[in-house]
Amino acid sequence: MTTTNLTALIDAYAAIKTQLGRLEVEKKRLEAALAELPAGAYESEDNRLTISDSVREGVDKVLGDEIKNVVDSYKAGLSRQYLTAHTTETTVRTHRLGLPTGKNLA
Repeated sequence: MTTTNLTALIDAYAAIKTQLGRLEVEKKRLEAALAELPAGAYESEDNRLTISDSVREGVDKVLGDEIKNVVDSYKAGLSRQYLTAHTTETTVRTHRLGLPTGKNLA
């Protein structure tokens, strides 16, 4: 690979990364505007948007640190009650796009 080819590759890669950054900012702005809508199916003339909310469980910092300590020292013995007490729930909103059905659901 020549220096000219490498320079062109670096510049092209940088340009795409910049565009992705701008698109991610715009995507977050649009998702913030959509946050007011309840879960459901919505259609425009050209697209269908399905919004769904789901709850995902994860561990809080206390349990995460405890698990790390247990794994690091090869210990076991966290009770189910302890795990339940230190489990957090996070609501996650999903946006899916598809072709319209023509029904203009709301």
